[in-house]
Amino acid sequence: MKMLSEELSNLPVYTQSGEHLGKVASFDFDVDMHIIEHYYIKTGLIKGLGNEQLVVHQSQVISVSKEKMVVEDNIVKERSMAKGFGLVSPATE
Repeated sequence: MKMLSEELSNLPVYTQSGEHLGKVASFDFDVDMHIIEHYYIKTGLIKGLGNEQLVVHQSQVISVSKEKMVVEDNIVKERSMAKGFGLVSPATE
């Protein structure tokens, strides 16, 4: 399936168990490997996460369709336990 960058931006993001995390804000594209390496998810106001961006590594993505992105359930657990360490962390600018 082909997907335009405009379609990926603002795509809703859910965990495997159905928890809405937010929307894709942006992503990092590795030009050497021709892959999206990280997705930046704008969380909005999510229970326990506040208003921030999460960085999701491509290995944590279960599926992507034109309707939504599904990521591993441990995204929220890693974030709350790691407090910025590991594959999921607040985006730094």
